[in-house]
Amino acid sequence: MSANFPAQPAPVRTVEQRPGGLKLSDVYYTLFRHKWKILVLTLLGVLAAAGIWFFKGSVYQSEAKLLVRYVRDSRAVDASLGSQGDVKSPDSRGENIINSEIEILTSRDLALDVVDLLGPEKILAKAGGGTNRFAAAALILRGLGVDVPRRSSVIRVVFNHPDPEMAQTILRTLVQGYLRKHAEVHRAVGVFDEFLTKQTDAFRSQLNQTELELQKLKLSANVTSVEESKRMLEEQASRVRQDLMAAEAALAERRTILEKAQQAAGIAASATNVSATATEIPLDPVQEQQYRAVLTRLESLRNRELELLLQFTPESQDVRLVRELIASTEKTKRELEAAEPRLLRLVQLALRANPGASAASGRTAFGAGTDLAALEAEVAALEARVKKLKEYQDEVRAEVAKINEVERAILDLQRQKLRQENQYLSYSATLEQARIDESLGASALANINVFQEASTPVINNEKTRKIVLGVLFGGLAAGVGLAFLIELVLDSRLKRPSDVEQKLNLPLFLSIPDFARNGYARALRHSQVAELPVGDPAAASGGDSPGLPAPARSVNPLRTFHEALRDRLIMYFELKEMHHKPKLVGVTGTHHGAGVSSIAAGLAETLSETGDGNVLLVDMNPEHGPSVYPFYRGKPGCGLSELFEGDAQRESAQVQENLYVVSLNGRSQGSRVGVVPRRFASLLPKMKASDYDYIIFDMPPVSQTSVTAKVSGLLDMTFLVVESERSNVEQTKRCAALLAESRANVTAVLNRHHNYLPEKLRTDV
Repeated sequence: MSANFPAQPAPVRTVEQRPGGLKLSDVYYTLFRHKWKILVLTLLGVLAAAGIWFFKGSVYQSEAKLLVRYVRDSRAVDASLGSQGDVKSPDSRGENIINSEIEILTSRDLALDVVDLLGPEKILAKAGGGTNRFAAAALILRGLGVDVPRRSSVIRVVFNHPDPEMAQTILRTLVQGYLRKHAEVHRAVGVFDEFLTKQTDAFRSQLNQTELELQKLKLSANVTSVEESKRMLEEQASRVRQDLMAAEAALAERRTILEKAQQAAGIAASATNVSATATEIPLDPVQEQQYRAVLTRLESLRNRELELLLQFTPESQDVRLVRELIASTEKTKRELEAAEPRLLRLVQLALRANPGASAASGRTAFGAGTDLAALEAEVAALEARVKKLKEYQDEVRAEVAKINEVERAILDLQRQKLRQENQYLSYSATLEQARIDESLGASALANINVFQEASTPVINNEKTRKIVLGVLFGGLAAGVGLAFLIELVLDSRLKRPSDVEQKLNLPLFLSIPDFARNGYARALRHSQVAELPVGDPAAASGGDSPGLPAPARSVNPLRTFHEALRDRLIMYFELKEMHHKPKLVGVTGTHHGAGVSSIAAGLAETLSETGDGNVLLVDMNPEHGPSVYPFYRGKPGCGLSELFEGDAQRESAQVQENLYVVSLNGRSQGSRVGVVPRRFASLLPKMKASDYDYIIFDMPPVSQTSVTAKVSGLLDMTFLVVESERSNVEQTKRCAALLAESRANVTAVLNRHHNYLPEKLRTDV
């Protein structure tokens, strides 16, 4: 028969992982489970709101309105502002200005000024009484409300006070004090007069000292104005540079003429000697005419060069073009002279005809017979002129360098003088405006108008209404918040079937409700157990075996769920094709009192009533024995090992038809537990060879020292009973882990589950 057992227990169905997060069903469950907490806190909120509404008393409100056109800071001490009297906000909409005025209105100093004017005893007369000025100022600040209508420059000021007369009086005094405070803040009347006077005198003294230093520095540099002196020196330097350039050009010209003249004189002497010995041959008239034209053109170009040098530099384009023409003409002249040397006689004849020719006539004579002494004297004069112009140019440069040395110091002193002048003028203007403002006072404020004085007080319960609504909804919110705090954070117990599958990842076999609630308690109190004596005819008619105690007849509502557990267990074995006998089923829990014995007894009883075979219930809890079961009649318990010794022992274990109840240790062993699991392993072959269809083991709670985890690995099925709202999640996970280590086939049974939701909102089957 043992060959029919599977090598390993068949696993039960796996649990599908559901997405986490708070679902609508969780919200419903939390609200209905903690509905009494929510109702109590909400009721407390209602009572507190009613007490505030009826006992707080009436509050009177007065209202005033101010129009702020602009803000003028005419007493700005910052010298960088100069004479500017208006300081404009960078915000184009003026929100910064309005917010600044609101801060002045709600300042503590202004409230204390109002208290000093009216007296703290009047202000606190209907608000608890007293003479503390700070308490009166705090009362004013609490009752003061300031707001700005959208897209406007109007400040709306309201004040609430228990006394209607004081509400209007305090608001009127507050507005008047605000106008004075505004003038003090933005104009600082009488505050900075002494400071402004000292600063004005100090800047005047500094300005005089700077002017004196600037005058001394200009005298030492011999200048009145740096810019004018530099302009005059630049003009002088420009004229000297032009004169020097013209002189250098003339000197170069004279030196060239002198060189040409000296060369011409040498050539003429040689030509005279040649002509004296040679036969006189007449010149070609065409060549002579061409030569004379070249000489005339050359003279014209040289004159043009001199004229251009007086106007332009030697590097200018016009001068370079003329010089190129001169070079080309001289080349043509040299070619003609090389072809006919006798053309040089024309120069000699011109010199003889005009022996006293000047430098200008020497150019007409084309440099051949010019007076060399006159040319040398003119070159020396030009050299002296160039030298003198260079010396004058050096003097001008020295003057410019001297001015450049003192220019930075003069400019620094001038900038310092300008800055000190601006500061002096600014403080002088501010001091003058201060004296004007002091004479005018706060009565001349044209930028702020009070276009609505403090109005007649009216009853205002708006603040009380807000407080009442806040307390009312606060109680409801506190109840809901407490419910979710307990459910999601503080309470880590298993409560619903979905908790078992999602948090433990165990398949749920059955969920048994708590029959002590929801009207089942009355049914349990009126349940009647009918016991028939041994040998009673009624017992015989009921089909019980002779001499056995009559089975208990009760109206226990748990029986329906025991039968459902039986049916699901039988169906599970059939689906898994587990047809061997006996089938070993264990029932254990996470702690004592979870209902393990009740479920084990109910399962064994319902299995015995199928009529298919015998059922054995083994009690593995030696501390209470089988007398805890309702169908036992006080007989001494029979041990599991004694059950297989003979028919007499078997009959003593039978409690009703097809149902036998034994303890693991029996009568002789008492409450010793050391025989487990060694004794259990030795008895396992006898149990497998017995004629029982099911053997149900009522095992102790799972722990590190109990035998449950070791024995569960030898069973076909192990039910882990989880008590709703008592079993802790982490504890149950550790119990499941211990059972998984022994490769036990574990399913969960949720016991004493209470469904708080109404029938229409329930999602559990």
